[in-house]
Amino acid sequence: MGNPDPLGALLLLGSAFCALGAGFVVCYAFWQRTWEGWESWSARTGLDADQADEERLLNRLDRK
Repeated sequence: MGNPDPLGALLLLGSAFCALGAGFVVCYAFWQRTWEGWESWSARTGLDADQADEERLLNRLDRK
């Protein structure tokens, strides 16, 4: 082994962060494209936020 190359290590680390960032951007873009929104989700599932909160509270009270 020779002398370590700090510039090469920084470039390798930077490229790893860029690859991770690009992956997150692609996943976020796909998620944004397919996300229907809370209103559509609530209409499709028949749940709304108030009803879900009430059910969550009742479940907590039942466990105690």
